Amino acid sequence: MRYQLKLMDTLSGTGCFAAFPVPNLSFSDVLNHLEEHPYDEFMHNHMLDMLGKHRTRKIEKLITEIKGDPNKKVLAALIYEACLTHPKLVSLKEQIEKDFDAQELKDITPTLHLRSHLLADQPLHNQWTLVLSANMEEHEDLPSPEETGLPLLYKNEELPIKASIDASTVRASLEKEGKLPPAKERAPIIEVTTHAMKQLEALDVFLGKQMRQKGCLSPAAVLQHWQIKTKTDNGSLSNSLDAIQTSYGRGFSLIDAQVSCAMEVVERVSSYGSIGKAGILNRVDPYPIVKGTYEEVSKDCNALDPSTLSLEYPYEGQSLWWMEADRFNGTEYEQVLIPVQHVFLFCNLDEQNLFSGLSSTGLASGNTFAEAQLSGLLEVLERDSDSTVLFDKEKCFRIESDNAEIKKHLADLEDSGIHVWFQDMTSELGVPCYRAFAVGTRGDINKGGGCNLNGKRALLSALTEVPYPFPGPATSPCPEGLPIRKLEDLPDLSTGSTEGDVMVLETLLTKNNYYPIYVDLTRKDLGIPVTRAIIPGLEIVSDMDKFSRISPRLFKNYLEIKKVL
Repeated sequence: MRYQLKLMDTLSGTGCFAAFPVPNLSFSDVLNHLEEHPYDEFMHNHMLDMLGKHRTRKIEKLITEIKGDPNKKVLAALIYEACLTHPKLVSLKEQIEKDFDAQELKDITPTLHLRSHLLADQPLHNQWTLVLSANMEEHEDLPSPEETGLPLLYKNEELPIKASIDASTVRASLEKEGKLPPAKERAPIIEVTTHAMKQLEALDVFLGKQMRQKGCLSPAAVLQHWQIKTKTDNGSLSNSLDAIQTSYGRGFSLIDAQVSCAMEVVERVSSYGSIGKAGILNRVDPYPIVKGTYEEVSKDCNALDPSTLSLEYPYEGQSLWWMEADRFNGTEYEQVLIPVQHVFLFCNLDEQNLFSGLSSTGLASGNTFAEAQLSGLLEVLERDSDSTVLFDKEKCFRIESDNAEIKKHLADLEDSGIHVWFQDMTSELGVPCYRAFAVGTRGDINKGGGCNLNGKRALLSALTEVPYPFPGPATSPCPEGLPIRKLEDLPDLSTGSTEGDVMVLETLLTKNNYYPIYVDLTRKDLGIPVTRAIIPGLEIVSDMDKFSRISPRLFKNYLEIKKVL
């Protein structure tokens, strides 16, 4: 089956895509395909969309026709999910719960709709999601637990203990012990961008030239349209996917923006995987894949227990496809099997999903593999902070700088009526993390984030990422009374070398019982290092929806802000 990726929506500057079958298929065609290939997620979601466009009376008729028919369980599962997904079908929920058994149907659908619906405490998590997301997304004041009228999600003994050691302590210890490598300059930026563009042009992925864009608060910004095609021959599935995507680059100079954009294209092109019977195709390292449950594959080798991931529904021993990766155990790297679906973007395998949706978090490219590792780790840490640190005006501030270039940009923003302010989002792990805000006159909150051992770099990354036009309309003023911090006074825990920074982060993580995993995604025909960094135990999804589970760390932070711990 041929699929094409289409842009459905844009949220906070990030595109939301869905895969559609290229042929114009009838309802019967789609259903026949799914009865033969029930775990084809692309077609499954397409059918959910089709059902949502039906009249309620038509769905009622279908329910009556297939009720009790053992050969129509795939359609029954789809209709059940449609009634949970589409507001106009919610009136059928009582009937569908009476006529169909979600416990039975959940095993023949790839998505999490029915599994999440069956969690007894999911309604309570959904209620707390509304409370906390109003703060995190809309900057509303947090109510006390009593004011919410909701039971607490966790008992005190179920909440996590504080991190045993933070980044500052780790860096100081490594330096004192003489373990940090000497400072080392990165490759010249011109050299990096020239090499990346040459390799990408040879792949013929570009659609047109890089273009300047003004959709963010960066002094220089560019975008690049590109295309990718993948094929999957896995289990009972034989699919292809065509995608047209856009990558962005930002920086304080045009060359910085250009290299940022080129390396993002490298990262994303490498993160789409073609999968054959022999394994992952076109990689520098061969990647055979195996199928089995965690219990089966872990008998003879190390494997990542899916239960250690921050999942929206507990792993129940489903059979999955696995590939090799490298895990840092605190001393050395060891091979470990991990689920393939946790690695590639828009990965449609013949299996059930572990996630309602997996973002690009942890994907990174670099001039060296260490550079890719560092960027991947920092991105996971940034997403984890996004997911666990609440909005707190007490941690907000404005910025000033002695650097002439930065000073000019901040002045240009102010002269344009664009008022930017920041929040310190650093988690208990102590790696500098910041969020930048530009609030529109209608209350729309535009934000960007950044995480780096060098606090200055983290904050500037957050600033340039804000999806607000510059030049553009004036924003709302900054909140009154915010303190002013000097950019140069922000904490700097960097070591002067990529390898040293990776050492600090890996030591920090393992000292706190987080063991980072890396998958080398470097393409054979591209040759530029790319990785997916995974840190089991940290949060990987910051967007809140009906599948969200409020993590113990987020809930603990809430209770601490409200001073009830």
